[in-house]
Amino acid sequence: MEQSAPRKVALVANCLLNQNAKVCQGAHYRGLVSPVVEALRSRGYLLQQLPCPELAFAGVRRWWAVYEQYDTPAYRAHCRRLAQAIAPLIEQHLRRGDEVILIGLDGSPSTGVRFTSSRPDWGGRPNRPKTTGNSAAPRCVDRGTGGRAGAPRVATAAGYGLGTGHGPLR
Repeated sequence: MEQSAPRKVALVANCLLNQNAKVCQGAHYRGLVSPVVEALRSRGYLLQQLPCPELAFAGVRRWWAVYEQYDTPAYRAHCRRLAQAIAPLIEQHLRRGDEVILIGLDGSPSTGVRFTSSRPDWGGRPNRPKTTGNSAAPRCVDRGTGGRAGAPRVATAAGYGLGTGHGPLR
């Protein structure tokens, strides 16, 4: 069987393709975030949906949480199981020469790419981090985007321009 030409594959955070996976009152679209889908499709990407770690762990009736609230041994084990299920898919794409990108959502405690809300003593409904030095607001923590050779590129859907830590998507 002859291998087809390499493809462009985007592994997309669950909530970008299913806003119903978001926390209570967190959805900004009905269904999927169409500007993200349109931007990826117009660039020739096939879309594959990643599981939502928070939804699978805490269920549909969960409330907002910051990074530290999910940073527990049980949640880390849960995410490790999810990653072990996804890694072979990514490896298969990379072995056949596909271009693979991961699209996360900044602000998410698990899929944030450039930043996520963080405050060790905070919980409850989030507010956008303030730049005025308000000590009550969660702060943004730089997550870094890696950039190892042969690894998938990581991007954020923020602003739907699909910027990355490695230059714009083509």
